[in-house]
Amino acid sequence: MSVARPRSTLRLDPELAAISVLIPTFDLADVAGSRELEKRLAAQGRQPHAGVVTEDLRIPRRDGGELGVRVYRPNAPGSLPALLYIHGGAFVLGDLATEDDRCAFYARGAECVVISVDYRLAPEHPYPTAFEDCVDALVWLHAEAAELRIDTRRIAVGGNSAGGALAASVSLASRGGDVPSLMHQLLINPVLDCRSSSGSMAEFTDTPGWNRAQNTQMWDLYLTGSTAEVDERAAPALATDVAGAPAASLWIAEYDPLRDECYAYAARLMAAGVSVGIAQYPGTIHGFDGYRMTSVGQRALSDQIAALRWAFRS
Repeated sequence: MSVARPRSTLRLDPELAAISVLIPTFDLADVAGSRELEKRLAAQGRQPHAGVVTEDLRIPRRDGGELGVRVYRPNAPGSLPALLYIHGGAFVLGDLATEDDRCAFYARGAECVVISVDYRLAPEHPYPTAFEDCVDALVWLHAEAAELRIDTRRIAVGGNSAGGALAASVSLASRGGDVPSLMHQLLINPVLDCRSSSGSMAEFTDTPGWNRAQNTQMWDLYLTGSTAEVDERAAPALATDVAGAPAASLWIAEYDPLRDECYAYAARLMAAGVSVGIAQYPGTIHGFDGYRMTSVGQRALSDQIAALRWAFRS
């Protein structure tokens, strides 16, 4: 049985400890206010992207509507591998600006085309809308590969936090033939289990970045109002079988409530014969790799780029 650990006992990375009091806490009981805060923070952090060309497009959804995507292309010749990237934000926050810098870093560093998805958000659009939007984006990417100069043999999916849940769910769907196949899933601090019953979930109740109460609120906002069966399309950990999933890399923070569900999912993938890489960073909290003013944040991003380059060479 895990006992909740007070924030004061965490042995945080020194640079993260120095900024931990400045890390914003999103009140998911106030979705509108949290969205406004997230937009302001994203606007403050955006940097010029040397060596990367971006283009915003509207693509078709299965229901006849349109979906926004942003395409990032590095200054590299020929047909390139591609990463379908799904932003974080607890299923209720975020848009194309949320992880704009990260997408540009991936495009330039891994020499790949990155397609970021502006999926529809809960609670206005509950599960499985976001999942369906991400699948639609992957289908479009594959269909337009020649126009986008993408090598269809080298397509990966990635996501951060709630985006990691969607990336893992899309990866499971890609096994069936109706959804284009994938060669890799890049899962960064991923949300994976709606049951929120792991040891780390019980232990980290007031950690900066993310905590148990926020996690519970997130799942309520995402799933309430849905008439769909709650299965692996919502929470990948609910899958009865993960065999045949694409190779995976999981990026984990030591003091993240999501930590143990990540390890549990990684163990299931490995037991099913899926190639898995795991990296946990000591003294870190949920979303730490977004704080690129810290050495550990920079190192994690560089490691993710190296993992993508390795995957695309396979």
